[in-house]
Amino acid sequence: MEYQIDEPVESWYHPTCGTNLRAGSPISNITGQCFMFSGTVFDERTGITVAHALKEGEDVRTFRNQYGEVVRPVIGKCRKTFRDVQIITERSEFTMTADMAVLDLLPDFHVRRNLVQLPENERKFRLRIYKGPRLFQNTKVMVIDKMGRFHSGVIRRERFTDTSLERRGGENLYNVLGIGSETRDGMPESPITGHGDSGALVLSTPSENSDVLDVYGIVIGLYGNGPRDVFTIANCLGEVISKVVDIDFTDRDKNDCGFETMLDNLSDVSCY
Repeated sequence: MEYQIDEPVESWYHPTCGTNLRAGSPISNITGQCFMFSGTVFDERTGITVAHALKEGEDVRTFRNQYGEVVRPVIGKCRKTFRDVQIITERSEFTMTADMAVLDLLPDFHVRRNLVQLPENERKFRLRIYKGPRLFQNTKVMVIDKMGRFHSGVIRRERFTDTSLERRGGENLYNVLGIGSETRDGMPESPITGHGDSGALVLSTPSENSDVLDVYGIVIGLYGNGPRDVFTIANCLGEVISKVVDIDFTDRDKNDCGFETMLDNLSDVSCY
């Protein structure tokens, strides 16, 4: 009897669920209300998204189709939520709406690099939290919605505040960005996001000479004032992030952590 000795082979195993978590991924709370993952900051296991969708200690899930069925794996837990934060400078003290939640991500869902990809040419960009001069009205921006589509718009309201919302059962807005579509003179303002887009990133427009996009803010809802004008509302991420996650922005390397190296009553803010 003859025996044949085969060459040794190396076995392998890969879970078939797949993670694919990235800035802009759709996620949900335990009741199934959907919003968007805004990326990681400080390190690969610390995620951020909107606070109005979550409670502290609550599981956070992602979802996708697999073999014709929707699977909803848990990606982590909400560690802490922040509605409004106090900003103190040498000259003043004021309130800013953050509406942010900090997430503890499970190891399978760590995100080392925050990237976005343009659908028309598949060009990839790294993301950087904007810490430059104060933005002006009519600054051009873009947002990636829950379906992965890019929408262009402009900043219509900068440092916008409305303290009348609480009297109508809502939550006041402090020093937020109001973003509308690029409309012609005399045309009503319209938002560039819809329900389910909370957590989407408000980005600078691409440049041919750079592979980095600035993140101006995180979409937190919709706002309307009267029958004509409706805006997408976003926080000012660069100003509120240091109150949400312990990051020292005086150190450029830490500023880049997470982002770059590894946010039917239209008189109110619409949730989710």
